[in-house]
Amino acid sequence: MADLSLSLTKRFALFAGLVVIAASMLLISMYKQIASDDLNAMAERSNIAVAQIFSNVVWDAHAGFLTTAHFLTPEAIRRHPETLAIQKSLLTRMRGLSILKIKIYDQNGLTVFSTELAQIGEDKSSNDGFLSARTGHRASELTHRDSFSGLERTVENRDVLASYVPIISASGSIEGVFEVYYDVTDLLATIHRRQFVLQVVVGGTFLLLYLLLILGVWRSERQTKRHYVKNLDLARAAARAEESNRLKSEFLATMSHELRTPLNAILGFSEILKSQMPGTNSDETRREYADSIWSSGRHLLNIVDDVLDMSKVEAGEMPLDRGEFDAVHLLESCLRLVEKQAEGDDVELISNIASDLPPAFGDERRIKQVLLNLLSNAVKFTPQGGRISVWLGVTAEGALQFTVADTGIGIQPGDIEKVLTPFGQVETTYARRFGGTGLGLPIAKSLVEMHGGSFILESILGEGTKVSFTLPPKGAVKDAAVAEKAVAVGTPLAVPA
Repeated sequence: MADLSLSLTKRFALFAGLVVIAASMLLISMYKQIASDDLNAMAERSNIAVAQIFSNVVWDAHAGFLTTAHFLTPEAIRRHPETLAIQKSLLTRMRGLSILKIKIYDQNGLTVFSTELAQIGEDKSSNDGFLSARTGHRASELTHRDSFSGLERTVENRDVLASYVPIISASGSIEGVFEVYYDVTDLLATIHRRQFVLQVVVGGTFLLLYLLLILGVWRSERQTKRHYVKNLDLARAAARAEESNRLKSEFLATMSHELRTPLNAILGFSEILKSQMPGTNSDETRREYADSIWSSGRHLLNIVDDVLDMSKVEAGEMPLDRGEFDAVHLLESCLRLVEKQAEGDDVELISNIASDLPPAFGDERRIKQVLLNLLSNAVKFTPQGGRISVWLGVTAEGALQFTVADTGIGIQPGDIEKVLTPFGQVETTYARRFGGTGLGLPIAKSLVEMHGGSFILESILGEGTKVSFTLPPKGAVKDAAVAEKAVAVGTPLAVPA
């Protein structure tokens, strides 16, 4: 599950959120349109019914005057007794209704009557509503008016529906147009309230569904991640087990040779001595055979010791006999043990020991085992004419630091972790020449970490290897179980002065 890309939950939340918003807006928009259409239809039906009633009442009584009013001036029409009579009749009938204004147009679009007398005489021949009604089709228009002159007063901020209704005579001809202005403000307010309630209900419902979906996807993703991590852990464990089995198989194959070689020497020389073959009676020959038997037995014992030590470390049963000891004396004794071998291989051995060192604290025998392993490896893998530098000093934190650096064959960066793994060995021609169990460095690293110190191996192939380990001062020993693994790769091999 890569962190660089959006998780499944985030992607779904984004997509579902857009869908919910779009669906909500579409639903509310559809409702608003339907509500507006229903309002228009309802108001139009009401307007048309009122217009037809008024047109029948007014037209039946005043048709003669209204069809001939165009011969009079607008002022004469306004003051005409029939105009005043029509106005009085309409005002009486319209009180208590939501009708704001009524107009009557003749066939030519002249306003021959209006409840607002000042509008009598206006030309409406180009008005779309009038033109539609003039051809026999009813028409309505919904508008919002900031200010509107009603029947007996001016009203503010109103929604007005204007309906144009044709006036049809008994013979079926269109003799004029009746216009009614209907106040639909309260109806629209009701629609808006219902729309708000719908928004809340729809929004809440969609939000609930959205959250439930997100919760479901989130739980599914968590379950998937758990399965993924579990499977990944199982795969890693299987890989580690397979690698461990492979290393152990390689180790056993190597041990079959490592054990067989000294045993064959021991048995062979012992058989020769036992059978008193010709040429074995001299003391010098017997000493040579005894030395060979002893060195083979010693080599065999070292192999067994490594295996036993590694088993104790892995089982957590390696005891440490902690105490104060002289680190300088320990280092010098280890150097003496490898000095003869270094001289025989023409390898220069250089030591640099800081002054005024504090006493070391730990298991002296185990620290000596670590140091001897590092020195023996350095001598073993450094060709003739090479150099080994050993340094002993104190870190800035007050810990004792041992460093062993050589100019030997070195290790590839990818193999550093392998040589620090139990039974791991780097397969090179030079390394195979010396054999070994591949347990020395892992044991040394484990012993140092059990003391609460750090173990760092740095190496460059063909240039050499440097290994440093520290021993914390008394009272500052850390639990080895929480010590971090520190392996540096490809760093300079300079030894501190």
